[in-house]
Amino acid sequence: MNNRLFAILLCPAFLLNSCKMPFQHEEGDGSGYLFTYTLTENPDNLDPQIASNSAAFTVLRNMMQGLLEEQPDGTLTYGTASHYSITEDGLRYTFTLRSNSYWYYDENKNDKIDDGEKWNVTAEDFVFAFQRLFQKETKSPYRDDFRCISGADAIIDNEASLDTLGVYAENSNTLIFELSRPCAEFLTLLSTPAAMPCSRKFFEQTGGRYGLDEDSVISNNGFYMRRWFYDPYGSDNLIYLSRNSANDTVQKVYPSDVTFLIRNGQTKADEEFSSGKSDILSTSVYYPDYSEKNGYSVTSWRSITLGFILNTEWEAFKSDDIRMAFSASIPRNLFSGNPENDIQAAYGIIPPETRLGISAYSDYVSSNVITDMSENEISSAFKKGMHELGLTSFPSADILVCEGVVPDEDLYEIIQVWQSFFGFYAGIKKVSESEYYDCLSNKDYAIALYPITGIRNSALSVLDSFRTGKNRFYYSNKELDSILDSASNARDWEELAVICRQAEEIIESDNVFLPAFYKNRYLIHSIRNRDISYDPYSGILDFRRAKYYSD
Repeated sequence: MNNRLFAILLCPAFLLNSCKMPFQHEEGDGSGYLFTYTLTENPDNLDPQIASNSAAFTVLRNMMQGLLEEQPDGTLTYGTASHYSITEDGLRYTFTLRSNSYWYYDENKNDKIDDGEKWNVTAEDFVFAFQRLFQKETKSPYRDDFRCISGADAIIDNEASLDTLGVYAENSNTLIFELSRPCAEFLTLLSTPAAMPCSRKFFEQTGGRYGLDEDSVISNNGFYMRRWFYDPYGSDNLIYLSRNSANDTVQKVYPSDVTFLIRNGQTKADEEFSSGKSDILSTSVYYPDYSEKNGYSVTSWRSITLGFILNTEWEAFKSDDIRMAFSASIPRNLFSGNPENDIQAAYGIIPPETRLGISAYSDYVSSNVITDMSENEISSAFKKGMHELGLTSFPSADILVCEGVVPDEDLYEIIQVWQSFFGFYAGIKKVSESEYYDCLSNKDYAIALYPITGIRNSALSVLDSFRTGKNRFYYSNKELDSILDSASNARDWEELAVICRQAEEIIESDNVFLPAFYKNRYLIHSIRNRDISYDPYSGILDFRRAKYYSD
């Protein structure tokens, strides 16, 4: 059976009448194709002010649009805005909105724009969105990112009302932000999902279910939602989007439709792509069979730092001196790597592809934050820790690893050094993704190989994953939280780089996350598919300009 036809037949029975043919050729420009992509989890929420997983981010990027959009190279382009200006002191931002940016909600589900289903996006929609962002009941995880807005601190501290927030609509097309202090990342933050608008009229009509089901989501971008079917016990879960003709006139949307298959975990996504049910694969696993000579386009980004997390509740890792000795003894200069250049030795926490603005983070600071120690210093620190803990020999343990993450030979090089230095006899325990995170959640490990990245390409976003409550290995440091909070006070990129370096040094000095490898993330698809925009940090895939050429 043709794989593309099979993808259509995956739709539950009630969807078959609405699923379109997989390719409707238009003008020979690559448009008209139905793209299929596998999400590794169900979107937690399609409310932009709350959504927090990569599945939600991808769907939102294709359905909704904020004032600005960040491109893969870090540059910012206009979204619903047509112009903006900033005062010399950096405290007042004025945005002019496009008059041809529209909300669309297919209320009668006939795939046509009928009376009352389309209306303008206005400045008031952004005011309402930002007030929701800071509303206590919303519990948005992003409100601290925007503390630089005037009145935000007082609202967060319950000392002022939402109407004192420095976000104003001068008229329906003019939006003003007043800041209490300059913020280097403010424009970039306005391109994130949290800064997307919210129609008060539609929000109130959803009766508290905004973003939770197909009847409670709305579009102001290239696609609108036709179906969102998710049964946690089912296998045919999907989200089905169609081209939004209300917003197709400003900039052409090339695909006719996008189907998101919802599966549980990366392994399922890999299988769907391998079987031809999905057009595109986003993965951190290197597959040598996917190559240009075999008809595939493969793009890689070194956007992940793999490090060893040490469980400080495990008997031997309660000692900071022992953890420091383990960190300093990682033989980064001996790593064999592999011929595909999938990994390289890591000397810092921030992955090499990471930016501040449009520049690489490494342009501002050295990538090396690892404390150099001689063999004698390593030995002394280890012996001191063992004495303090009353241990005469180092206990053995397995290193917890998610399947397919890194070549065994590089792990064994590290294990051999630790065995030689400390008498640490370790095995490698490879488990599935779900088992891996269950072990972390239950603290059922001594040492584990853990991936660090950001929810956007920003050094600050990568470091934010170490905040209290934002990582899955229970790391917490109040000094780090305070340093990261101060980032909203950074007036320029140089000042922000200094803050990020301070945060890196705090994390490194705790010796709980030991950087070992920089790892690639891959986007893989047929060479017939082109112009698919992808962010290897957030995992966002933008299909609006995606094209398919049949020959």
